[in-house]
Amino acid sequence: MHGNYKLYSPAVLALALATGVFLLAPVIFIVIYAFNEGSYFSWPMAGLSLRWFGNFFANERFMSAARVSTGMGAIVTPLSLAIAVPTAYALVRCKFRGRELINALLMSPLLIPGVVTGIAFLIYLSNIGIGPGFTGLVIAMTCFSLPFAVRTLVANMHGLRPELEDVARNLGAGDWSVFWRVVLPQLRPGLLAGGTFVFVEAIDNFSISVFLTTADMSTLPVEGYSYIRDFDDPTVAAMAVVLIALSTALVLLAGRLVGLNRMFRIE
Repeated sequence: MHGNYKLYSPAVLALALATGVFLLAPVIFIVIYAFNEGSYFSWPMAGLSLRWFGNFFANERFMSAARVSTGMGAIVTPLSLAIAVPTAYALVRCKFRGRELINALLMSPLLIPGVVTGIAFLIYLSNIGIGPGFTGLVIAMTCFSLPFAVRTLVANMHGLRPELEDVARNLGAGDWSVFWRVVLPQLRPGLLAGGTFVFVEAIDNFSISVFLTTADMSTLPVEGYSYIRDFDDPTVAAMAVVLIALSTALVLLAGRLVGLNRMFRIE
């Protein structure tokens, strides 16, 4: 307490609660809409039903898009982490000219609108002969998702004690052995947190994927957008609930493996 000011005053708590409700309101509406029995939303609801989830899982185009999205995420996640681990180590442990410039370039995909990034990748990949498709989508999403992995691992690296690495070297361990046996095990929270962010972003991205999918190869967000152009029912809301459940399950699983505090408080 400073003077008459209370750090956690009722007004501050009420504002925080109102902000949280405001941010979660669209998600809550989508969840309620997905379980609506009727095709159109009304209040009070006509009843609760799982029919739209059945409609989602019975739709072959959605299932094909789900296989593409999960397959792409399964490739992009380890690929991004494999690039991010040595990158984060170099940015934190090594002192070299241009380090800040490299860090800024790595973070630039977060600052550029996704539509601009998607168009840029479409033009570039077409010019080098790859074009839209699964390979182009993996390349684009790896580049776009890399900053999420780098930032979590850089934060994790800042929390490590370099003295442990020096001790290992003094005891005769080589640089590779130090990295593999001392550094990498301590990066487990950053790897899980970064991997979760990358996977969720890869399967949930629309602004880039929409430019790199084809008529025969689509992702879930793009397929959902195509569906709502022709149909007006809660099937896409059911798809959104499935994605929300998947994201939540991944976070809880990672939290169970390393603890939520270690996963998100890694600086």
